[in-house]
Amino acid sequence: MEELSGVTIYWLISIGLLVGFVIDLIMMKRGISLIGNVIWGAVGSVIIGVIMIVLNVFGPLIYAAVGSIAFLFLINVFSFDQEHKDSARAN
Repeated sequence: MEELSGVTIYWLISIGLLVGFVIDLIMMKRGISLIGNVIWGAVGSVIIGVIMIVLNVFGPLIYAAVGSIAFLFLINVFSFDQEHKDSARAN
């Protein structure tokens, strides 16, 4: 099982940065910016990874990646809502 150490935190942050970058490529200028996706991807990955390590779940890095994807999906979906409301008011 994984233990919470500096190396594990490094990998959680690295996974979150990679997931944030890939999500930004997939979203193509919709939702939040590249910097927002990368930062929130790292934050989500660290939070979910630490929770999985504390719960002693097997494969916390995989859960961190999947959880970070879900976290960024929710953030980007809720940012869409604000953009559509603004464009609806303009028309």
